[in-house]
Amino acid sequence: MPAYFEMSLQFLRKDLYPDFIADFDAHLAKTGLKFLDGYWGDEGLSQTEIAAWNQQKLEADFVLEPTTYRSCDYKQTLYRFGDYSEVRGFWMNQYPDEGLFNCSIIIPESEVVDEGNYTIFLPEQAGRLRELAEKLWQFPAVRAIQTGMEEDEHISLRELRKGVPACVCPFAIVERDCHPYDDGSRVIELTRGRPGLLLLEDDNLPAPLGQ
Repeated sequence: MPAYFEMSLQFLRKDLYPDFIADFDAHLAKTGLKFLDGYWGDEGLSQTEIAAWNQQKLEADFVLEPTTYRSCDYKQTLYRFGDYSEVRGFWMNQYPDEGLFNCSIIIPESEVVDEGNYTIFLPEQAGRLRELAEKLWQFPAVRAIQTGMEEDEHISLRELRKGVPACVCPFAIVERDCHPYDDGSRVIELTRGRPGLLLLEDDNLPAPLGQ
């Protein structure tokens, strides 16, 4: 995959429970992310097989080490969403901080930004992805959703709760106790479904769902 846009979802390890991955997969399907296949050597595996593998890895608190074979790592998934050429999901444990695990959903960045200026998001694409994030936020265990490009650093929940600015490129969703640092982002309180704070990089982005 070329350079990509990333939507990063953080979870607390203390919220992990049996069938967590299967429940999350079911929620993904409700948001419009449709399972296609395994990825990177795991083509042909079913969603159930991938979920069982990743669940076992999370329960074992597995973290890939530099000397560990990649085949031992969490298995990645391909999804169909909208007209994007490739949508991929993968898990990372104890990232971006201890006591956390993370699910990243990535899309080629050339399909979401202006070809003439890669710092400007196409409004239609930003709106579609923000709507997806709002639906993902309804999964109770999601603690933060941040967005950015491949090189952007996502901030840990611990730091967010200290007031460190989230990665808002072009939006983020955080819990109310993650008081946004005054970094110029527009802050909107979500009133539909699960409460939270929507942070917008650009005032021109479409309004939240139901508002």
